[in-house]
Amino acid sequence: MKYKKRKIADFFANFTTYISAFFSILLLGGIIIYILSNGASNLSWNFITSDYKETLNVVDVKATSRVYDDPEIEGTYFSEKYGVGLKDAKTVDGNPCVQISYLSVNSPFLTLNCKGGFYDAKIGENLDVLMGISEENTDVFASSKDGAQKFALALDNSVEVFYLHVIHGGGGIRGSLLTTLYLICLTLLFSLPLGVGAAIYLTLYAKEGKFKTIIMNMIDATSGVPSIIFGLVGMIVFIPFVGTISGRNVFSIFAGALTMTIILLPIIVKTASEAIKVVPSEYLSASLALGASKTQTIFKVVLPNALPGLITAVLLSIGRIIGESAALMFVLGTSIEDYPKLFNGSTTLSLHIWSLTQAEVPNFKAACAISIIILFVVFLMSISVKIIWYFYTKKRGAA
Repeated sequence: MKYKKRKIADFFANFTTYISAFFSILLLGGIIIYILSNGASNLSWNFITSDYKETLNVVDVKATSRVYDDPEIEGTYFSEKYGVGLKDAKTVDGNPCVQISYLSVNSPFLTLNCKGGFYDAKIGENLDVLMGISEENTDVFASSKDGAQKFALALDNSVEVFYLHVIHGGGGIRGSLLTTLYLICLTLLFSLPLGVGAAIYLTLYAKEGKFKTIIMNMIDATSGVPSIIFGLVGMIVFIPFVGTISGRNVFSIFAGALTMTIILLPIIVKTASEAIKVVPSEYLSASLALGASKTQTIFKVVLPNALPGLITAVLLSIGRIIGESAALMFVLGTSIEDYPKLFNGSTTLSLHIWSLTQAEVPNFKAACAISIIILFVVFLMSISVKIIWYFYTKKRGAA
């Protein structure tokens, strides 16, 4: 009887486990499929290396008496009056646009009038708003929402275009990518010495007792504090602190790095402590017996043998920095900058996603493309950790 009850209990326990695992995998798989299907088409080298902010040129142009020959390029709608070919395309971040695909020799678009001089339109630039006058002295209007065909027709109907938007570039993530790299380098520069130093003290110097127990419990407790609380601390403490250095009490990458430092310290301390603990105590004893000081032993024996664990701490920290957003809103701000500076605000890749989804017209495709980059980097970090531990344990086993 007891055996049957136990068997039934085991069946329900296993069934619950399998069902939970199935739905977890299904949910995770659905999220990944959604991100890949929506963002993969946006991923390109231009998307990664282009500026986010577009260059807008407001120009005007008059038609000439010349009629230009249509090159008859597939997918291109040609304006015979202005000698320009237009096509329906997408911007770097995936939004529909009307793009210049062809320019005839001596086309008026090669010498557009703009404030303070002339502007030469280039193949690949986008056209947005057009306002002109027809031969019958009626208004002509077109926008990129109308499509390339109607835009080209509006040009042919205009004897003069007195207002035209020519847009160059925009939609890329180069600035946010640079901000993320700056933040990673600065944070590791601050957090690694502090975290590894604390791990060395707690593992090799601190005596067992209440003080050490309290410190370890506080580190564990700090690991569970929501990151948004650290962001609030960063806004109250680190922004004014950085302001005394830079003279500007504003959002900054430097303040963001200090905030991420206190977020990562518990992770680095715990990971480094475990890495130091797995170094055989015989190594320490042998080094001291040979006459080396404890400091020499730590830096020449203990840390080199604990290097795989320390690298693991670095990789985990990089993954956390890339994925963090809540805390950084308070110290970095949400303004996307193409040329980030250490003492100015900017956005990381994760904050760039937030900014795109909070816009008046959310750009989910570009957000998914950035998500693919973040997921790939985090996946790469996780695989790297496993590879490092595999070769380390294999080496130790061979020794």
